[in-house]
Amino acid sequence: MGLTQETEEGAVMENEELTGYPPRRYLHRVSVNPSADHLCKVIVHNGGALQAIRNTPFRKSVEAERVIAEDMKLLGFQHSVTNRKYTPLFKNGLNFEIDFYHPEFRVAVEVEKGEINNIWKNICKFAESPVIRHGVILVPVIRQGQQSSSEFYLNTLKRLCHIEKVFSFIDSLLIIGY
Repeated sequence: MGLTQETEEGAVMENEELTGYPPRRYLHRVSVNPSADHLCKVIVHNGGALQAIRNTPFRKSVEAERVIAEDMKLLGFQHSVTNRKYTPLFKNGLNFEIDFYHPEFRVAVEVEKGEINNIWKNICKFAESPVIRHGVILVPVIRQGQQSSSEFYLNTLKRLCHIEKVFSFIDSLLIIGY
């Protein structure tokens, strides 16, 4: 899968998944995301509300954003960031929005509810920004539909695991399940 993780001795281990809740995996990593552990704590802290949104059909990702917004603000993240809020985020003419952005750490976080096409768009936004160094996509562990459910976190990893060139525009891409 191209996943690497450094051990304490500095050796690199391929394909090692980070363990515990929430599930998380770097799909690309040149350097460690400085906010990764804090983001996982936000997911744990808001786990019940996030799981209720995740497990109910027809709920939207903006609802999950609202649940974590206060904790993200405490970490220094701005919410619903565009060029109007943070000018260098994208070049003029690009009307993209990032769900959460931390200017000091250069970390962008996108929250998704279960549409794989939105994940592709998010990766393009990360690559297009001259200031984003670390991309994070929060996805439901399970996508609950009206009639059935699917393992959305694992399916996301499978769909993205062989991409390399677009990841070269950022220092890391971390997928975190909720």
